[in-house]
Amino acid sequence: MAELKKISDALKLIDAKKESLRKAFEDLDAHSSSLSSFTLTWPAIDALFSSIQSSLTRQFETLQSRTGSVPENDTPPANNPVSLPPQNDAIPSHPQLRLICSAMDAEPLLRYIMDHPNDREALRSELLEAFQVAPDPAKMVLDALTRFFPSKANGDGSSELHTLRRSCVFILERLMLFSPEIGEDVRQRAKSLAEEWKGKMKIGDNTLKPLGFLHLLGAYGLGSDYDSTELIELLIDVVRFREVYGLCRGLNLVDKVPDLIEKLISSGKQNLAVKFVLEFKLTHKFPLIPLLKDIVESARNAAKKLCKDGKLTLQSKNEAASKEISALKQVIKYIKEYNLENEYPVGPLEKRLQNIESHMAARAAAKKRLAGAGFAPAPIMARQQKQQRRNHQVQVRRTPAPAPAPAPAGPSSVLSSADGPPPPVPSAELCGIIPGLPMGFPGNIAPPYLHPMEPQLPLPFPHAGLGLQSHYPPPYFPHY
Repeated sequence: MAELKKISDALKLIDAKKESLRKAFEDLDAHSSSLSSFTLTWPAIDALFSSIQSSLTRQFETLQSRTGSVPENDTPPANNPVSLPPQNDAIPSHPQLRLICSAMDAEPLLRYIMDHPNDREALRSELLEAFQVAPDPAKMVLDALTRFFPSKANGDGSSELHTLRRSCVFILERLMLFSPEIGEDVRQRAKSLAEEWKGKMKIGDNTLKPLGFLHLLGAYGLGSDYDSTELIELLIDVVRFREVYGLCRGLNLVDKVPDLIEKLISSGKQNLAVKFVLEFKLTHKFPLIPLLKDIVESARNAAKKLCKDGKLTLQSKNEAASKEISALKQVIKYIKEYNLENEYPVGPLEKRLQNIESHMAARAAAKKRLAGAGFAPAPIMARQQKQQRRNHQVQVRRTPAPAPAPAPAGPSSVLSSADGPPPPVPSAELCGIIPGLPMGFPGNIAPPYLHPMEPQLPLPFPHAGLGLQSHYPPPYFPHY
């Protein structure tokens, strides 16, 4: 095919183009003293170039095998079928990492990781490959950690610092897995840095600070310099992070994991204890069934307490239901995944789960119906009624008092037409009617305390009752 022939010819020119690139680099390197920053090396560029060339060649061979054709002037190898390349033979998504690591640029490495927070999966493998071209990856990573604790404490809670610390933890995690050779001078620097970090954090500080400290110890082999009990306490602070299992192995604390599980169980964190039991295959020491039953019971008790503390409001009910639903789903998943149904049937748990979800759906539907009818939830309605009463009081204070009616001419209390004009009718404002404010509920022109089918007498004012606005809904109307 013409297209395959064109690709094949282009691939044959790679070596010649790489040689031209090498000559250009040598000319540029001869003037490197005139440049403010020139840290690139030809071996790093050559390694990156060769990696891309190899990936392109494999992809082209895959294309040939799928189309079943061979470009002209090319002879296929006899009895040597082309096999599909593995997944890691793809062109790197982040080739810059190799250039950065080959030049030992610590700050650009940290900035690059910070600028790609949503591409961690690709970076996990490519950063390990980039460490291979770094002359001293342990020193480079150590140089990138200088801003983990800022000099000014007022920036300790900023999102920028959170991203920086998360990126430092990510780099340390990859370095711990890479397990490079660490020189004595670099190890001493790491030890001094660990002591400095330790003085800036405390037990119970469940942030990225202890997570970074533990990764620093694991990456530079400093775990044996600290008491294992203290390290277990720090692990409990970061137990919710995904990296905690790798830390237990990197710090050589696998034999202390049972102690960690005991502490989790005693502190009511059975769900996290189950994850450690399964990760380190300790079901012979910690049977799953009692732990799973504790999770269900704890979730139910926590839901009851949450509703009670929230005074059974809709928000507290939904929050409690969500927590119990999450616990039930997790337990059901464990039971099915590890074939525990004979010991712990899932039928009652699934029934309980369906019951809670149906109640949540019913509450949501009721809320939607009330919102469609124009009624706000009780707290919002109370605030609206309070504001209306306040506006009404201000309006009444601003309304001038009406002129006094003339005194009767004689002893009779009944005035005739000859005795003068009738007394003035009180204004709507004086009677408590605020102009422009809707009265009662939409569509109900009858007084709120009467049944709509009862006969109505002529009212002295265009609104219900005595013209006073009712600030409360009728007792027969469904409250929220």
